[in-house]
Amino acid sequence: MDKIDSWRNCDMNLLSITELSLTAIIVVSITSCTISPQNEGYELEDQGDIPKTLSGDLNSPDYSHKDNWALNGFEKCNRDLPKKYDLEEKSANGADVFYIYPTMYSDGGPWIARVDDEKLNAAIDYWPIRHQTSVFNGVGRIFAPRYRQAHYRVFKTEDELGIEALDVAYSDVRKAFMYWLDNFDTGRPIIIAGHSQGTWHARLLLQEFFDGTELQERLVVAYLPGFGIYKDDFKTIKACKSSGDTNCYCAWMTYATGYTPDWLAQQEEVPECINPISWDTKTGPTDPSEHLGLVTDAYKFKYKGKLTTRVHRGMVWLDEPDVFGGGAIHQDNWHIGDYNLFWANIRMNVSERLGNFSSRLN
Repeated sequence: MDKIDSWRNCDMNLLSITELSLTAIIVVSITSCTISPQNEGYELEDQGDIPKTLSGDLNSPDYSHKDNWALNGFEKCNRDLPKKYDLEEKSANGADVFYIYPTMYSDGGPWIARVDDEKLNAAIDYWPIRHQTSVFNGVGRIFAPRYRQAHYRVFKTEDELGIEALDVAYSDVRKAFMYWLDNFDTGRPIIIAGHSQGTWHARLLLQEFFDGTELQERLVVAYLPGFGIYKDDFKTIKACKSSGDTNCYCAWMTYATGYTPDWLAQQEEVPECINPISWDTKTGPTDPSEHLGLVTDAYKFKYKGKLTTRVHRGMVWLDEPDVFGGGAIHQDNWHIGDYNLFWANIRMNVSERLGNFSSRLN
């Protein structure tokens, strides 16, 4: 089965805001992306409503313009940490983070989004840029290009235009990275990060620019949650197996304990997976004390020690959250929480890996 076809069948269990009960609204409090297609409930479009041509903005962004970067490495935006965050941290600085945000484009329209769509950009900046890239605040400069992301239908509708849309989106990510290389790169350690569609593009970026090249030697780590990453995706870049490994990647997809999506159950190949709480691949459950806390939709740091997870056949299995109403909010697919559920653990891990990387250079 082709990897994009398997992902089209990933049974996203989308939630419609209009169908949420009062209790279930707690879900967005501990997963954050209240306006993402993953939980606003993308409805499959009628075949007649799906565009028959790629259309959209076919002009590639000019990355010499600051407006075409959600974060350009030099602005002081997105340097605030979540409210009530109180964990002690070891200092780790000096990296460049190249981050690719997930799909936020789902409301009808062409196969590719415009980079000057103000409403879409506002949603991107408030949700993934704020709630996900904040795990890297203090690590170094963060670069996040705006790109003509593919419409969410590419993962739900079989159409050749979906592949073309993803190609267009990656061409922008590639162009932005090349601009970074030519204009911003100063030889710092590099961290690559993405989520969902962003991980799709990050995988291609790693294949083209890092796998077996000199840049791989500068790769601290790549964080690749929310998409199936497989051992044979790379020739020389390996999956991380512990919290301190470097020159490797961390991949995971979060589901409820006991649940396996149909697309994964039907294939023999198992994706690479690391536990974003314990940073190992053990199949036994983590201890609640290992969970350092999550970030809510209101950008608050909460719920230390409330989650337990384990690795199972290429997935992170999440037990019922130990919070009031945990049984009511538990859902089979926790894709929207791949970062926020483990926010503090990821943040601490970024610093640990960068510290190890820097020590090995000295």
